[in-house]
Amino acid sequence: MAKPAFIYAFDNLGPEKFAELCGLLLAARHKGFVLGGVGPDGGVDGEVDDMLGSWTVEVKDALLNEIVQPNQTVVFQFKHVVTGRVGGQSRARDHLLGMYKCSDGKSCEIHKSLVLAKNPFCYVLVTNVEVNSNFRERFIRQCKQHNPNITRYQVIGLDELEGWLTTDANLRHLYFPAMFGPPRFQLRVHVSKAAAFVKYSDGKHGDPTDMLMVSVMNVGTETSYVSSVSFRTIVDGQDESVYIYDLNDGFLKQINPPSGAAVEPGRRLDYKFPYEVLNGIRRRGKEVFPYEVWAYDEIGNLYTGKIPEELIHKILDDQTLD
Repeated sequence: MAKPAFIYAFDNLGPEKFAELCGLLLAARHKGFVLGGVGPDGGVDGEVDDMLGSWTVEVKDALLNEIVQPNQTVVFQFKHVVTGRVGGQSRARDHLLGMYKCSDGKSCEIHKSLVLAKNPFCYVLVTNVEVNSNFRERFIRQCKQHNPNITRYQVIGLDELEGWLTTDANLRHLYFPAMFGPPRFQLRVHVSKAAAFVKYSDGKHGDPTDMLMVSVMNVGTETSYVSSVSFRTIVDGQDESVYIYDLNDGFLKQINPPSGAAVEPGRRLDYKFPYEVLNGIRRRGKEVFPYEVWAYDEIGNLYTGKIPEELIHKILDDQTLD
């Protein structure tokens, strides 16, 4: 559940601005995402709209706790609700569920022509309403009953949107300028391929070892520190965090910055991890997919970076991990 005092005033954005912001957040996470237009139905009481986004997956990718395969199409429908008008979060959830139930000759949202024309594999409701597990289960079960031709259903609610916006200082400042100025603490995470040499006690170096390199750049205005690095992984349909960063490890200590090293504004720290360190990820389940790196600073702010496609395949397929 989201925090009792919500950080961002999503209610004040209105349907079009809300869809625009969500489109930018999704486009930053999913290559090939396209934000569509508003359908002929317009809105309902000025609170919801029929604007769609679509994503035809080019390579295997992660969507919340689902693994989406190449050439599958995902449709996102944005539903903005002013919770104060409908009587709070609980009634807002009931209000949304009512929109996804066919009755008296009226088609529900997943039977709208704009959705059916996309022939989606997965349908995602994106809303500013606070989503709990009960609503999520009811929504998915109800949608499957009314339109079983769509294989999967997902919900992106207030929690996910707040988390994503917290990691994007530029959008934060753009859409909520009265609340946020330029970020004091802001790190940017980039994942790439690298190589490193092990230095032995006799001073000689071993053969180069392929590495996964996590670069953490300080783009804020204050000196910051990295307190932890973890890998986000979907394991048999469950989203898990795998922590592998331990500077006390002898090999990692050789090739990484010391614990507590400062990251000054405009500078970066590079953390290298041998693919062998990730070996345990492959043994956690039948269907495993590492997709993102999370880094926390010393005051608990979260920063994320996506693992490139070719490196995901390297982690999962490299024969040296067998």
